[in-house]
Amino acid sequence: MRKTIFWILAFLFILTSGIDAQILNDTINLEGIEIHGANERNRISITKEAMDNTGIPDAGIMLRNIPGLNGIKKGGASIDPMIRGFRFSQLNVMADDGMKVEGGCPNRMDPVASHIETDDIESIEVIKGPYALKYGPSFGGIIQLKTFTPKPYEHFEVHGRLHTSLNSNPMGANQYLLVHGGGQKVYFGISGSYKTYGNYKDADGNEVQSSFTKFNYSADIGFRPVKNHELLVSMHKNYGRDIRFPALPMDEIEDNTTLLSMDYHIIRPNKALGKLDFKLYNSDVYHEMDNQFRPAYSSIVPPYSGLMQAVATVNASNTGGRMELNYVQGKHEINSGFDLELAKKDGGRLTKMIMMMNGFETISKKNTNLWKESHSLNTGWFGDYILHLSNYQIQASARVDMNSAGSADTLKLIKEGVAYFDDLNSSFVNFSMNAGITRFLKGGHSLAIHFGRGVRSPDLTERYIKFLVVGYDNYDYLGNPQLKPEVNYQSDLILQLNLDKIGKLNLDLYASLVENYISGVILPSSVATPKSMGAIGVKQFNNTGQARFFGFETTYQSPGFNGFSAIISGAFTYGIHAATVRNLFDGTQVIGTEAVENDAIQEIPPFEAKLNINYLFFKERMSATIGTRLVAAQNHVSLAYYEKETPGFVILNANYNYVINKIFKVNLGVQNLLNQQYYEHLNRRIVGSSNKLTEPGRSVYMNLVITI
Repeated sequence: MRKTIFWILAFLFILTSGIDAQILNDTINLEGIEIHGANERNRISITKEAMDNTGIPDAGIMLRNIPGLNGIKKGGASIDPMIRGFRFSQLNVMADDGMKVEGGCPNRMDPVASHIETDDIESIEVIKGPYALKYGPSFGGIIQLKTFTPKPYEHFEVHGRLHTSLNSNPMGANQYLLVHGGGQKVYFGISGSYKTYGNYKDADGNEVQSSFTKFNYSADIGFRPVKNHELLVSMHKNYGRDIRFPALPMDEIEDNTTLLSMDYHIIRPNKALGKLDFKLYNSDVYHEMDNQFRPAYSSIVPPYSGLMQAVATVNASNTGGRMELNYVQGKHEINSGFDLELAKKDGGRLTKMIMMMNGFETISKKNTNLWKESHSLNTGWFGDYILHLSNYQIQASARVDMNSAGSADTLKLIKEGVAYFDDLNSSFVNFSMNAGITRFLKGGHSLAIHFGRGVRSPDLTERYIKFLVVGYDNYDYLGNPQLKPEVNYQSDLILQLNLDKIGKLNLDLYASLVENYISGVILPSSVATPKSMGAIGVKQFNNTGQARFFGFETTYQSPGFNGFSAIISGAFTYGIHAATVRNLFDGTQVIGTEAVENDAIQEIPPFEAKLNINYLFFKERMSATIGTRLVAAQNHVSLAYYEKETPGFVILNANYNYVINKIFKVNLGVQNLLNQQYYEHLNRRIVGSSNKLTEPGRSVYMNLVITI
C-alpha cells in the first residue's frame, strides 16, 4: 500500500512538472525557502522565519529541506551538507561574505556550520554549481551563512530578541538571547545561547546515543566614522561538549571555536564605483575526541583483555581576507577583487591498549600524527561582468587561483621504487570560469542556461591524512601529497514559469563532468596495512579519472484559494564513476581484486518529493502546514565501496504558527507524525554493526520568539 501511494504521488508530481505554459521571474517560497529568479543564477535562501520554526536548531538539518540538498548524518547534530552528490571540500561553505572555518575532525563530525550558532544566522544562501567565483574556488556549490549584523538607528535605541525552543525527542531545550541597538555612529549586538539535548529514540523505541551540549556568546559592533563608510568588528565564541556520534569511531569531547572578523564598507566612493568592501578574518578550532562513552567502558570489569582507548586532539585555523569592488555604468556591472586563505591543521592520536595476561595488567601506548603542521595557502583573483538588457541578462565570470601546500610529516612510504607518501609539497595554478544568459519572456517568465568550469585543489585531509577511517567504507585512508586538482564542467538549464491562475513552476536540469575525480584506491598489503581497529585494508586518495553527475530539481507553487495553497518539490541525482577497483573477500581474507566500470558514486541520495499543504487564517496571523515527504528506494549503489541498497519511506509532518502580535510568536510542530521507522540513505552505519543510523520517531516541539 505504501509503495502504491508513493508512486501515485510521484506521478502527480511529474505531471505537474510538465505543464506547458509561460514563465516567471518571481520568488517561489517553499516554507521559508526562497527560490529566486534565474537571472540570479537560481540562488536559494532560507529565511529567519523558517529557522525559527524548526525543531532542532541545526543548519545542516535546515539545508535538507532544499530540493537537491541533503546531509550526511553521523549523530544527533552537525549534519554535513551535500549538493547534488558533491560533498566536503567540493563545497565552499562560509559565513558572512567570505569567512572560512577549518574543522578539526578527520571524520568531519564538525563541519563548518557546526561552528556557527544557528540562532545567530539570519539567512542561509545556496548557489548550486561553479557559478559564484568571488568567495573563493567554487566547485560543486556555495553555502553562505549570514549571521546577525547590527544596524544604525536615527536615535539611540535598544532592542531584544529571545528564542526558546523545547523538543520531546530528543528531549531538550535551546535558549537564545540577543540584545542590539545603538545610534547613527555606533551600534552593537550582543548574544548568547545554550542548548542541550539527550539521546533520541527511533520509532521502534531504540535509544540512539546522540546527546549533545552547545553554548556560545557573540559580540558585534559597528562604526560609521564618516558618511558612506562603515566598520564592523565581530567576535563569536562557540563551544561543544560531549557530542555523541554513534556512526563514528569516537565522540566529540570538547570543541572550542573562536571566530574574529573585521569588515570595512565604502558605499558610492565616486560616481562609477557602487561599493568597495574589505574583509579580514581568523578562525581557530580546538577539537578533542575520544571513545570514553562507548558501551565497552561502562561495562568493563576485571579481568579484561584487548580494551583500546583512543584520544585525538587537533588544532585547526583559517586566516584570510578579501577585497571586492563593484562598478556600475549604465547597463554594465563589474565585480572584481582578490582573496587569500591560509588553512592549517596539526594534531595527533594517542592509543592505549590494556591487556590482562596471567593476572598482570599491561598497557602499551602509541602516538601517531593525524596531521603534522600541515598548511594550504590559496590566493585568488576574480572578475564578474553582467550586462543588463531589456529582454536579456548576460553574465560571465573568471577566477585564477594559486594554491600551495606543505607538511612537516616524517612518514616516508616507498616500496619497490614507487613513492606513495614522499614529496610533501605541491603547488597549482587553477583557472575557473563560467558564463550564462537569461531570456526574459512576456508575462514575467524566464529561461536561462549557464556553463561553468570550477577547479579545486585537494584539501589537507586528501593530501596528508595518515591511516584513519575517514570514508564511507571501513578502510584506513592515506593522504596523497601529489594529488592533482579536480575540475568540474557543469551546465544548468533553468526554466521559470508564471502560470497566473495555475501557479508558479521552477525547473532546473543539470549535468556535470568531473575530471581528475579524487577517490580512494586500494593499496596492496605489501605496501601498507591498516592501523585502525576493524579496518579491512588501506586506501589512498588518488585521481581516478572521470565522474559524471546529472539530474533535476523542480518546485511548483499553487495560487492561494480561500487561504489554502500547496507546494510540490522534487529532486533527483545520478552519479557514475568511470572506473574503480574493489577487493574480493573470502570471509575476512582478501583473495583478489575486481575492476568495476561505470560504478555508482557512493552516497548519492535517491529521488525525493515533498508535498506541503498550507492554510492561512485569522487574518493571516495563523498558519497550518501538513507536509508529506516521499523518498524512493536507492538501488543504484557503489560496488567498490560495498554500499548497501536502502528502502524508500513516506513520513508526515505538521506545523502550526501563530503571530500573536508584534512581540510574541509561537510555533508548534510534530515531526514524523505517524511514528514511521526509517533511515536516510546518507546516514552512516553505527560503528560495530551493519545497521544504518535510524532517524527519530515522533517528535513534538515548540518555539517561542519574543521580539522587542
